[in-house]
Amino acid sequence: MQYLSRRLTMESQRPRKDSSDSVVIAARQRERLLDATERLAAELGFSATSIERISKEARVSTVSFYEHFADKEECFLAAFDRAVEDARARLAAAVPTAAPWPDQIREGLRALLALVAEHPNRARMCLVEAPVDGAALRARYEAMLDVAAPKLREGRALDPGAGALAESLEEATIGGLAFLLQQRLRAGAGDGVEEMLPQLLDIALSPYLGPREALGYAGAARGV
Repeated sequence: MQYLSRRLTMESQRPRKDSSDSVVIAARQRERLLDATERLAAELGFSATSIERISKEARVSTVSFYEHFADKEECFLAAFDRAVEDARARLAAAVPTAAPWPDQIREGLRALLALVAEHPNRARMCLVEAPVDGAALRARYEAMLDVAAPKLREGRALDPGAGALAESLEEATIGGLAFLLQQRLRAGAGDGVEEMLPQLLDIALSPYLGPREALGYAGAARGV
C-alpha cells in the first residue's frame, strides 16, 4: 500500500505534456505522413503503397497513422488536396490579374512548370498516379483540371469568331496540357520541364489569338 501511494505521488508530480505540445506533435506527424505518401506514390504508385510503407517512411507508428486517417484512400486524398491547395496559392500569387489575358496565361503556366520542377514527386502524384487509381482520386483530378477552365475561357472575349469555338474547347485544351506534362513526368523527373513553356503557351493561346500571334507569345517566352 505504501508502494502504491508513493507511485501515485510520483505520477502526480511528473511533468505532463501541455495539450498544445500534443497538437504540434500530431500536426508534424500528419505532415510527415503526407510527405511520405507523396514520395511513395511517385516511386511505387498508389496501389503498391501500403499503410505500413507510409508509416515506416514517415517514422510514425501504424497506430498513429489511424489516428490521422481512416484508411489508405483518405491519406491519399489528403495528400492530393494539400498539393492542389498549395499549387493554387502559388499560381494566384504569380499571376498578375491586372495584366492582359495572354500574359496571365503565360505567367500561370510559368509558375506551374516551376512548381513541377521544384516538386516532381508531388507533380507525379497529382498528374500521373491520381487519374488511374480509383474513382475518388480520379474525381479529384478532374475537379483540379476543371478549376482552370474559366480562366482559359476568358480568351473567347479576344476572338471575334468565338461563337464557332466548341463548347468543350477549354476542357479539351487543359486535358491536352495535362497529358503533355504526364508524358514528361513518366519519362523522368521534373528536370528541364520549364523548357515546355513555349509549347504549352502556344497550345493554350492559339484558339483565341490565332496561330501567328500565339506563336509570337511562345517565341517571346522561349527567349525569357
